[in-house]
Amino acid sequence: MSIRTRLILTFAIGLGLAYGVIVFLVFSSTRESAENSFYALAVSQLERIEERINTFLEPGMMSVRYLANLEIVRNSRGKLTSYLDTTETTTLYYANHPLYERQIYDEFIRVSNSNENYGLVFMANDDGQYAQAPEGHIKLAGYDPRKRSWYIEAANNNREMTVTSPYLTTGGGMVCSIMTKTWDSDGRPLGLLGVDYSLDSLTSDLDKRRILNTGYIVVFDASGHIITDGHHPEYVSMKPDEYPGFRERIAVLPDGAFTDVGERGIQEYIVTRTIDTLGWKLAVIFERSELLESSYKLLRSLLLMSGTVLLAAFMALTLLARSIVRPIEALTETASIISGGEYETSESVRARLYEKLDVTGQGENRKLAQAFRSMLATLQERIETASVANRAKSEFLANMSHEIRTPINATTGMTAIARSSREIERKDYCLEKIEEASAHLLGVINDILDMSKIEAHKFELSSVNFDFEKMVQKVATVVSFKASEKQQRFSIHVDEGIPRLLYGDDQRLAQVIANLLANAVKFTPEGGSIELDACVAQEGNGFFIIRVDVKDSGIGITPEQQSRLFSSFAQADGSTSRKFGGTGLGLAISKNIIEMMGGNIWIDSAPGKGATFSFTVRLEGGSEGQEGKTESSQINSSQINSSEIESFEGYTILLAEDVDINREIVLALLEPTSVAIDCAANGAEAVELFSASPGKYDMIFMDVQMPEMDGYEATQCIRALDAPNAKSVPIVAMTANVFREDVERCHAAGMDDHVGKPLDFGEVLSKMRRYLKYEGA
Repeated sequence: MSIRTRLILTFAIGLGLAYGVIVFLVFSSTRESAENSFYALAVSQLERIEERINTFLEPGMMSVRYLANLEIVRNSRGKLTSYLDTTETTTLYYANHPLYERQIYDEFIRVSNSNENYGLVFMANDDGQYAQAPEGHIKLAGYDPRKRSWYIEAANNNREMTVTSPYLTTGGGMVCSIMTKTWDSDGRPLGLLGVDYSLDSLTSDLDKRRILNTGYIVVFDASGHIITDGHHPEYVSMKPDEYPGFRERIAVLPDGAFTDVGERGIQEYIVTRTIDTLGWKLAVIFERSELLESSYKLLRSLLLMSGTVLLAAFMALTLLARSIVRPIEALTETASIISGGEYETSESVRARLYEKLDVTGQGENRKLAQAFRSMLATLQERIETASVANRAKSEFLANMSHEIRTPINATTGMTAIARSSREIERKDYCLEKIEEASAHLLGVINDILDMSKIEAHKFELSSVNFDFEKMVQKVATVVSFKASEKQQRFSIHVDEGIPRLLYGDDQRLAQVIANLLANAVKFTPEGGSIELDACVAQEGNGFFIIRVDVKDSGIGITPEQQSRLFSSFAQADGSTSRKFGGTGLGLAISKNIIEMMGGNIWIDSAPGKGATFSFTVRLEGGSEGQEGKTESSQINSSQINSSEIESFEGYTILLAEDVDINREIVLALLEPTSVAIDCAANGAEAVELFSASPGKYDMIFMDVQMPEMDGYEATQCIRALDAPNAKSVPIVAMTANVFREDVERCHAAGMDDHVGKPLDFGEVLSKMRRYLKYEGA
């Protein structure tokens, strides 16, 4: 069989396989396209339904916020009726009640009458007192609202607003309660204020909605009850365990799109979405046959077009086969040379290869030879790029090894010196150096963790209200110590146009500023100057573009060095790591933080003329009275003077920690405070100690990772105990798990707060002061 025949046969087989692949891909893509269209339609409907639900509930939320902030409500502590000591059932009327309570009732009834969806407006405080509108409802003897499920749910909820699971009234109506916490005029927790909200008009509207020919809507509340069902309204009155299996599966499956067999035995296409603030799950359900009908029509059209194209391609390839055969031997030998691997190392092989590629002829033959030459050029370029990347990685690993080994060497060396020395002053000096080395090593580890999260696309920002100028001053205070050691002139200027309070991630912003200032100090010689200027570059619609410039009179940076300055795992000059130290990650991390805050970072510099690093961030204006904390382990070099340590004598703390040395550290740190401490080696022991003396402990420090029973389970067990202070005793996580998801998991388990390891003595004292002496957040 001739080469031409074999080539044509190969083309035929290849095109046949290609056609089969195209058939499969077209069918898959058309089905996927139809599913994407239906999914987009369903998501659009779900978004509108969520918006409708939120808009529908907003009046109730506004009303409870309004009532919670009324002066007569905030000053009502001790002025409402209590049924705790009553021995007979009471009907609630306000005619004979004190004037103050009647004024509250009048305001409640005015709000109750302002919206046809409003039912009962009520208030219960932490003393067990209660008020409501309208009047006339019966209250049982010894009625204590604090023991009601709605009170417990809302009181333990960390959100501003609590929307309870809807329930059916005796009249068949659907009602939920919207509640918020309220505080007295001194800012102390007062109790709860809420309104019963009818959902009938909402469910009626949702029941009527239809999507295309077969689509309908189902809404579940947070506990799995069906609020509305456009296809089976009778399910609304059922309990979840009475639903058909199809509905039960929808209620528990994660959000997204999936197919299942419905009650009628046909395939259904379901798209779900959860309203995070309510815990309600929304579902749009189609018959899958409706989804596939359009796919089959599109499939037939595309297959016809692809078949025509492939047939034309086969004819064209047959014509080209003749012109391809002649130079094929030369190109085959070229491919053999490339696959042999000698191309990368032998100059003579490369010369012979280019000689073979000097193919005579016209048209496609010459183009094919040119393509080979282009491929070789690309291969050579990639070989060189890979070599550069490997050198950069090797340099980074060597630098990182130096950065890690240096503080470890200092720690082990100073430990050996301290152990062998009998002089107190020398031991103190060694301990100070060990502390400095440990802080440096922690900074290196934090940089590596931040960079790994950035590379994995898991780096996230938080948002709090914070005082921008105070944050800058705190960072500058720390850096100024280093500047003063080098006799550098250090100044900061924060323009008065910057709002006092901004809303954003103050810790990450402080990390960026600290990094730029630390670099300025590091690369500026003794006697030089460092300046920080901050101003508003632009504002509008509640947002502010803040610009920060950090200028130094240091060594400067060449244009070539600037091109890789913000790259991961690279420094401007490899020699800087040897002369000045550093991981080379700080600016790369800073660039990612700035860009996540909607800004940019750039540099203006020349060798020997210093450098000016500038960046912008986009931040919202903050709210008065809700300032966030700006303390951060990266900018805290705070020292606690022993004379300033306050006494906690008379208080008892339970410490749950499985590592002996960690227990010793906590006991030693807190010994000057005179606080009494009981220790448990695991979560099970902590639960046992608390159960034996529930009223003994004023506070619990809880490790998370422990044998037998971890801190999460131990916290849940303590909260579930039937003891007076089991639910109120402050539990603070004391753990090396410091990522945001770890802190959120601690709160979800029932803990009140979080302290990260390695421990900051000042932070530990702050938590004790907050929860033992109740000085607030």
